[in-house]
Amino acid sequence: MLYASIHDKLLTLPDATQVVPAHGAGSLCGKAISKETVSTIGAQRVLNYALQPMSKQAFIELVTADQPDAPPYFTYDAVLNSRKRPTLDQALARELKPLTIDDVRAAVASGAQLLDTRDPVEFAAAHMAGSINIGLGGQYATWAGTLLDPSRPIVIVADPGAETQSAMRLGRIGFDRVEGFLEGGLAAATDVVTTDRLSPHTAAERMAGPNPPLVIDIRTPGEHAGKSIDGTMHLPLSGFASGVRATSIAIARSWSSARAAIAPRLPRACFSERDGRTSARLAGGIAAWEAAGLPLSGSGQSR
Repeated sequence: MLYASIHDKLLTLPDATQVVPAHGAGSLCGKAISKETVSTIGAQRVLNYALQPMSKQAFIELVTADQPDAPPYFTYDAVLNSRKRPTLDQALARELKPLTIDDVRAAVASGAQLLDTRDPVEFAAAHMAGSINIGLGGQYATWAGTLLDPSRPIVIVADPGAETQSAMRLGRIGFDRVEGFLEGGLAAATDVVTTDRLSPHTAAERMAGPNPPLVIDIRTPGEHAGKSIDGTMHLPLSGFASGVRATSIAIARSWSSARAAIAPRLPRACFSERDGRTSARLAGGIAAWEAAGLPLSGSGQSR
């Protein structure tokens, strides 16, 4: 159907016809999406990989190959779009309610999800136990929609002044069950914990020790197939919502990867640090492991 739409309709239009895409770079609604917000049919004829001369079968094989997995919230949103819902402004007026630390604790005890939207570096230095870090600077809405449960309330911990953006971007994907935000941000919390960051050599020593940790590779299947660390479990970040109940180290592409910040939080959301189980991340990710001269292979334990 897409092939027919392109060749029988769009490509019959004049080259000067403007194209205004509904999705941009980083969207999981397609692959290799340009960051440009406007184009023309003529430009797309030249630049768009999917518009080059090819058979229908070749087009289907090309376009469907290596497509990103659709996040679970896509189906959730499709159902919401068929119902009458409050406007975003109405939802925000209800959600942007300052909460005391006692209010936050009570909400979490009743089943609310504790979402910390600060920068991953700040989160690693100090955060509330049991919270999930999805920073506003990355693909916030995508990961929030993938990892959070839309049926459960959400309490936000944000930098003061960032509460509205945190709730608004959740609301845009239909996650409008925000109970409120911690007034004053993390400074108002008293029970904070930190994230351990292990050097490659330290991680290797622990993996070779008598009581090795569960080491989880959270990269995509393609990244994992290219190179991996022996003895690791491959569990892409999108699969972390089910939880990992063990002492663990998360491995991502690099230290700066937002995935490395998110993943260690999810085990902690499944069990409190008070249970004596901890999680850490490999500083520098697999790139640092390779730079340290530690062994790599082309495959690992998958799940």
